[in-house]
Amino acid sequence: MGTSVLISAQTADVLLASERDREQIIHHKSYSLSYNSSYVLPSWVTYKVTKSQVNEYEKVKAKYQADPMITTRSANKKDYNEGGFSMAQLVSYLDVQNIQEGKEETFYMSNIVAMKPAFYSFIWAKTEELTRLWNAGTDGLYITCGPVLADAPFAHTLGDNNVGVPKRLFKVIYDPKNQKAIGFIFTNGNASGKLKSYAMSVDEVEKTIGIDLFKSLDDEIENKVESEFNINDWNFELIEK
Repeated sequence: MGTSVLISAQTADVLLASERDREQIIHHKSYSLSYNSSYVLPSWVTYKVTKSQVNEYEKVKAKYQADPMITTRSANKKDYNEGGFSMAQLVSYLDVQNIQEGKEETFYMSNIVAMKPAFYSFIWAKTEELTRLWNAGTDGLYITCGPVLADAPFAHTLGDNNVGVPKRLFKVIYDPKNQKAIGFIFTNGNASGKLKSYAMSVDEVEKTIGIDLFKSLDDEIENKVESEFNINDWNFELIEK
């Protein structure tokens, strides 16, 4: 399919984005990320959704902890004591239930971003749910998402570690079986509108964030799926009635 499958004891099957200056690439069992210590945030995280059905009632202890692989400063739970924000996972534990230690990894602080509660509930989590529904009938979907660090410096930071509060967040979804991709850019705090209204091509997302998201695809496939975008190829009615 042209995707870059990473094979090591600590690495999941993911689609890597481009490396960025002065950032640390980290590979966990369930996802990979590029960590920016200046803003105490990842510039991107990438993972694969392989199951459309999840057990939302599974008891999972939210044990937030520093990412043991980060070699620079890290956020901690106390940084988020300031009210008004959710400690939101970029990679949801629901999507890695089938990976050993995957759920625990999603509570690393490197996977946590401050989101406004209404935005998280009505936009971000809703997009995750829709992605699981889209996954049915595929061989798995590759997801890359994160805060838009191109908006930095941020007007709002949290805690002693000055964790950046992103103004916007992005998400792109690649379906290798059907050779198509879709992108989104959301404003943190905006909880209105249908998900369909946020959709765009991957090229448009890359122009905004300044990151080559599909660098490990074959060039011909990359150019096709990043530039070609048909909103009708994606069934939003699964969640937007």
